Amino acid sequence: MRFIKHLRRFLAVLLTLHAALCVVLLLNFTAPNPTGRRYSSEMPLTTGRGSAAEIGRSAELILAKDLRLPRNDQADQRKCLCNSAHSRLVTPAECNVCMASVPMSTSFRRPDFFGNGFIAEAKNTQGLSYEGRELDQIADYAQAARQLRIPLYVYTRVNTQVDAIFERMVAETGGAVVRYFTVPNWSDPVDVFARNGLLISLGGLTLLLLSALRRRTRSDRISVPVKPRNTLSKALEHVDAAQNFAQRATDRVREELD
Repeated sequence: MRFIKHLRRFLAVLLTLHAALCVVLLLNFTAPNPTGRRYSSEMPLTTGRGSAAEIGRSAELILAKDLRLPRNDQADQRKCLCNSAHSRLVTPAECNVCMASVPMSTSFRRPDFFGNGFIAEAKNTQGLSYEGRELDQIADYAQAARQLRIPLYVYTRVNTQVDAIFERMVAETGGAVVRYFTVPNWSDPVDVFARNGLLISLGGLTLLLLSALRRRTRSDRISVPVKPRNTLSKALEHVDAAQNFAQRATDRVREELD
C-alpha cells in the first residue's frame, strides 16, 4: 500500500512538471534568437497578396514588434555599413552613422535592424538562392557582423528554401537563419506536441485525483468508527442487571410461599 501511495505521488509530480513544460512551450518565448519566439506573432503578406515592397515591409513591421526595436530606416536610426574601399570615408546622406567599414560592391548598406549586440534582417521571400541578389547583401552583412563581433540573424518564412551558403555565412557570425514568418495552413510542430502533451498530463492528473478520492471513500465505508462506552454507562448497566436479578428472586420467593 505504501508503494502505491509513493508511486501516485511520483506520477503526480512527473505529470505536473510535464504540464508546466508544455505551457512554457505554448507561450513561445524560449527560442534561441533575439525575439525569443519560434515563429512570428503575426502572419505577414505573402507572394501574390501585395507588391514586393509591401510584402517586405509587412515582415519588417512584424519583426520590429517582436524584437521591440524601431526599424533602421527611421530618422533617428539609419545606422549603416559603409564601403571601406572609398579613399575618403564619408557617411552617405541616407545614413546617420557608419557602424562598420567593409569592402562592398555598393557605397553603403542599411540592415533592417541594429539591436543591442546583433544585426537582424527580414527576408519575406520564397527562397534565398546562390544566384539571387540577396547573396552579396547577406555576405556584406556577415562580413560587418564578424568585424563588429556580433551575430547576424536573417529571418525568413517558415517554408523559405535557403541555399547552404547562406546558412554557413550567417552561422560564422554566431547567428542563424531563422525560419520565422508564418504562412497560411502552417502549424508549429512544437505547439502540436505541447498541446497534446498538456492534454495527456491534465488527463493523467485527473485520473490520479479520482482514484485517490475513490480509495478514500471506500476506506471510510469499511472502517466505521465505534464510540467506546464510558465508565458511567457500564456502571448503570450493572445496576440495572442487579435490580432485575433481585426482582426475579423476590418474585420467586413469593410464589413459593403462596
